[in-house]
Amino acid sequence: MEKTTQLSVAMENVPGQLGRLCRVLAQADVNIRGISVADASDISNIRIVVSDPGAARKALREAGLTFVGQEVLLVDLDDRPGALEAVAVRLGEAGINVHYVYGSGPGGKGKATMVMHVSDVDRARQTLAR
Repeated sequence: MEKTTQLSVAMENVPGQLGRLCRVLAQADVNIRGISVADASDISNIRIVVSDPGAARKALREAGLTFVGQEVLLVDLDDRPGALEAVAVRLGEAGINVHYVYGSGPGGKGKATMVMHVSDVDRARQTLAR
């Protein structure tokens, strides 16, 4: 389990914007490790976890893009039914709220990585480390 920074980028919901964001990051030699895109009519909220948050912030600023950073937890789970349930139950029992989760897995083998925005990242890490 790793604590990291997620960047939430607000972009106009029109064709080409996701490509623009990816190009800005690629030109800064920043790899996208996780991404979630949600639209809200005219604006899309793009949440990203990247290889170098500092370089990403600099590149986004220079490109004139609006963003905010949040601490999130990266949780590696066995890629099997019930793995996320076990984590969610433990966090709930500890009184830690899960605001949202997104992630990816290798498609049926190995580990799946979940990006979790929770009410208390440090307590969540302690709870899941036990």
